[in-house]
Amino acid sequence: MRVLAVVAGWRKRAFTLVELLVVIAIIGILIALLLPAVQAAREAARRSQCLNNLKQFALAVQNYHDVYRVFPRQSYVYYVPNFGMNVDPWRLWQGFSVHTMILPFIEQRAVYDQTMENARYRVSQGWEANWYDMPEPLRKTVINAYLCPSDMKAPQTGWLNGPGCNYAVSGGPWMIWADHDNRCPGAIKPFSETSMADMTDGTSNTILASEVLKGDDNGSQYLPGEPVANQVPSWFNHGDPNTFLSPLITGQNPQTIIDSLNAWGVQCEAGRGSHLSNNGWNWMGANYTQTVFNTVVPPNWRYPTCIAQDPPGMASDRDGLYPARSYHPGGCNHAMVDGSVRFISATMDIQTYWALGSRNGREPISNQ
Repeated sequence: MRVLAVVAGWRKRAFTLVELLVVIAIIGILIALLLPAVQAAREAARRSQCLNNLKQFALAVQNYHDVYRVFPRQSYVYYVPNFGMNVDPWRLWQGFSVHTMILPFIEQRAVYDQTMENARYRVSQGWEANWYDMPEPLRKTVINAYLCPSDMKAPQTGWLNGPGCNYAVSGGPWMIWADHDNRCPGAIKPFSETSMADMTDGTSNTILASEVLKGDDNGSQYLPGEPVANQVPSWFNHGDPNTFLSPLITGQNPQTIIDSLNAWGVQCEAGRGSHLSNNGWNWMGANYTQTVFNTVVPPNWRYPTCIAQDPPGMASDRDGLYPARSYHPGGCNHAMVDGSVRFISATMDIQTYWALGSRNGREPISNQ
């Protein structure tokens, strides 16, 4: 009888189904409240790592300058004599990137030496030595310093399935891909080197590099940063600097240009069904959406990345709007020429952003 009484007493102390459901509900609410905080903490850590990577990138470019007294240009083309970029500026995309040239300064000397050895051998045989001619193991070398942890991994599918690259150098507030090298207002020019002395706006007021995103090689869905093809604005003229340079440089009415850019963005939004998705794949080649961006529109622009000429080539070797992009809420990390890194908001005044993008625009301090 005593045993039965004990059992009966134990049964009375058990949870009812309602009580159990209440406890589960409370636990679920707590998890729901804590999850955003955990996710925010993780993103803060990823953003901090990304900032550190960009800082190391900027310091590597500075170290390059210390050795060679110039900053690397966007593209270094190894070509057969009497044939190449001196004849065809469009061959810019075939050259080696800034990222390739600074490898010795980010503890990747072995990768750099093997790449240059292969390039020199090809030239000695009378062959072209483009970046995509390099052995696949070199092209697909993962450089962790070039990857933002907030972005997905490169899919490594399709043509030249690279290891991924999330950082790009700035061409400044202009839309040109290859031509008009002497007019390029950014810190890094396509075909000629710049130096500290060229940064007359101040090294702390000139953008050197920022972030780009990787594409997923899936044409059926659109991701931020994937460039929209064949949406050429009627007002764009490759031969007229007034349509591809910042109005702060050409003296145009800024609001007119802003309205035109937004109208083009709407046009690209409507046509985003036709887009490329191999952006952010390769660090070795010199190309917009891979290793180069421009500061014509703000970071994380609300409209798609836009190609100004058709047909598009490998990940946008054409004129266009190629903004900085990231998955960090609110904007992107930017490295300045002096090596500092700052987070620039997507809501920054566009004229201020143009001013930060140019190295020698001599914009008034009030615009910065």
